[in-house]
Amino acid sequence: MTRAPARIAPATMSAAAAALATLALVTFLAMYNRVSKPVNTALTAAALADRVPGDARQLQARWDSVINARVALQTLALAALCAALAAV
Repeated sequence: MTRAPARIAPATMSAAAAALATLALVTFLAMYNRVSKPVNTALTAAALADRVPGDARQLQARWDSVINARVALQTLALAALCAALAAV
């Protein structure tokens, strides 16, 4: 005798997708605060002082080192939120 596969309740699916989105956004914020915010602060201070920072290339390289991961996390969060809405 075979049993039909158990179905996941829509509320459970929605909650899981929302939790995934939350995790992705928290990871994004941690990455932003650790890498991108210091770069933004340095570049903003240089712009306000009307100068080019001496380490502009290093700042750009640091920014570039996380941009793909930040985009992927934002995309994951958006997809998870769409899935959460679709599950309801």
